Amino acid sequence: MQLGAGARMESLRFIVIAFMIAILLPQASCQVMQAPAFSGQCPIHMIASQGESESIYHGGTVDRIIVTQYLNLTSALAAVDTGEADVFGHRINATDYGIVGSYSSLRLQWAYDILGCMLVINSRMAPLNDSHLRRAMAFAANKTWITSTAMHGEADPIDFALPLCNEFSIEKNEGGLFYDANLGSAMNELAMAGMLDVDNDSLVEAPNGTEISFTLWYPNDTEGMNETAAIISANLLSSGINNTIVPMEYAVLQDRIQTHNESFSLALYHQTMDEYGFEWIATTFLSSMREVDGENVANIDDSRLNQLAWEYMDNILLDQARAIGLEAVRVVRDLCPIIPLFAYRWLSVYNDARFQGWVNDSLAGAFGPWNPVSITARTGMPNEMRIAVLPAFFDSFFCSLNLFRTGIVINSDWISKRFFNPYLLVYDSSLETTLDGRAVPRLATSWEMLYLGLVPDLNASQCRTQFYIDPNALWTDGVAVDAQDYRFTLECYANSSVTAYSNLLAGVKTLGDYVAGINYDDLDMFSFRLLGALPILPRHVWEGKNPLNWEPNVQDAIGSGPFKVLSFEPNSSLVLTTNSEYYPVLDTEAPKLKSFYVIPGSPTPAETVVLRAYIEDRSRIRNVMLHYTYRVGSANFSYSSEMELGALGYQGTIPARVTATTVNFEINATDIWGNSAIVVSGYYSRPTTTINFWQTLTPYVIVTAVALASVILAFILKSRK
Repeated sequence: MQLGAGARMESLRFIVIAFMIAILLPQASCQVMQAPAFSGQCPIHMIASQGESESIYHGGTVDRIIVTQYLNLTSALAAVDTGEADVFGHRINATDYGIVGSYSSLRLQWAYDILGCMLVINSRMAPLNDSHLRRAMAFAANKTWITSTAMHGEADPIDFALPLCNEFSIEKNEGGLFYDANLGSAMNELAMAGMLDVDNDSLVEAPNGTEISFTLWYPNDTEGMNETAAIISANLLSSGINNTIVPMEYAVLQDRIQTHNESFSLALYHQTMDEYGFEWIATTFLSSMREVDGENVANIDDSRLNQLAWEYMDNILLDQARAIGLEAVRVVRDLCPIIPLFAYRWLSVYNDARFQGWVNDSLAGAFGPWNPVSITARTGMPNEMRIAVLPAFFDSFFCSLNLFRTGIVINSDWISKRFFNPYLLVYDSSLETTLDGRAVPRLATSWEMLYLGLVPDLNASQCRTQFYIDPNALWTDGVAVDAQDYRFTLECYANSSVTAYSNLLAGVKTLGDYVAGINYDDLDMFSFRLLGALPILPRHVWEGKNPLNWEPNVQDAIGSGPFKVLSFEPNSSLVLTTNSEYYPVLDTEAPKLKSFYVIPGSPTPAETVVLRAYIEDRSRIRNVMLHYTYRVGSANFSYSSEMELGALGYQGTIPARVTATTVNFEINATDIWGNSAIVVSGYYSRPTTTINFWQTLTPYVIVTAVALASVILAFILKSRK
């Protein structure tokens, strides 16, 4: 059968269409072009440390420190006065202040003590349970007169029960003279307490109209207390509060107040305040503490103080601890269970004839740890710092290169407030206290406090101070300092009971080579300050020795501090020389990406994607943030989340979003010192299709096309016949 011309053309059109379908049909399962999972670029930017946070302990600025013994105070002070020595290596006794004034070239360095004198009020006794009466007494007391006359200007008036050396002290901005000889305010408070002079005898009566008179206990064997008691008594009488003073020995008075002797009304009491943080002031006035010796000496029961104590003890964040602690300090000032009168100072002396750049160290004195790394020799002067000491220095403090053999309990006084301390120049501690009371790095680049809930292996009454050891730290024999040195040292402290808190040390947990966590049987948020001040010892030198009786020689005195021992003659002299390899530097480097993984390997917006990053830093990573943006049509939707640290690095998740065409992301890491970096950034997109005709010409397609062409040609030839 022959087809007409129209039928032939229709058939030919059908065959061509079939041929095109045959060619194009395989393209639906062909190659997909997809954007890369992440970019290789990691742009870095720095965030500068704020304010004074760039302070860091550093290497010595003097070539040598020579400690020389003098037979008595007069000869030692004369040596400093003439320039033979630069510093007297002892705290000056208050009874010797007059002697100091006879030397014209001595420079005085006053430092703040943590001991304060307070008027304690028995708040369990009526009418002293009325806060308005207690405030009237606070307004009546003339602190300025007490400090200038009774204490000869050697103490500072305070309103807050927090020492001036505490980094959180608000005395300079809010205190000092809030209460101070304000008779008008005292009378107003008495009126609010309902205490008036109803019989016109110049003395107020109790709200029920009865006569009242309080006893004021005071220690008559303590410098300045006779005068202080007389001033306080006269101040109270001037405001109409009848009282009589009762002298007793210091030890007897302290013991009676601490054991809650309820027969007292008022007492001049001495209290050691919080050098670091707020643990005492924030918790001591909890009502249940009235049954604990040495706590709640005012016997007060107040709902606000109870609530603050509970909040402070339940808190596990340093910023919140600071806020709660400061509120507690202010509430105690306002309720007046105790009336802080003054904080003591102590004195050290030096001569600046041979060196310049002496720091005003109001915490550790002229012989503290900062001057040896701060002063520089004047032109033409030898760069040797000379310390004059008395026989007691070598007899009872630095009697050995082994710090355990001193026989003195290692506490705040041992560290910096009694003697020049060579141990802390030879053996490094984890941190140092700056001139304004803050903690800065020495052996540790950073630290953090951990509690049950943050880590699983603590109980509810424990905390952990986790120190991050400087990976550049070396002992002076070239061996690296590591976490095992921390473990060994803290076990020595705990087993030998040489620290004031040895019984609270509950073991050390090490994480790798450079992280050491010290467990502590207390919930003090600021225990890192106590533990961070302890010198760390080299395990490879001390291991196998009895720390209580081992006598190291100069070659054994391997340390990691800014100085090392050059020579030591017991009961005579000591020479230190600069450790040129001392390592601490301010961490200004941003965190760096070590490795990065995307799961699945070729993600799309329609599926949940897991990002995993391994990040390194010289200090400690504070947080790692994942920022991601969905592109949906012409709109962007941005989100952020903090990545969690696990055994496999920092991990974050980007949820699926089927309507998105593209997802852009970046990971930003910030360390504890504020250095920040975008360690990785990238994007992934929905799959797209493209048509490339020549790429579809596979052998199969070519064979099919040839076959179809043959059929078409045969059909055309046959039609012509």
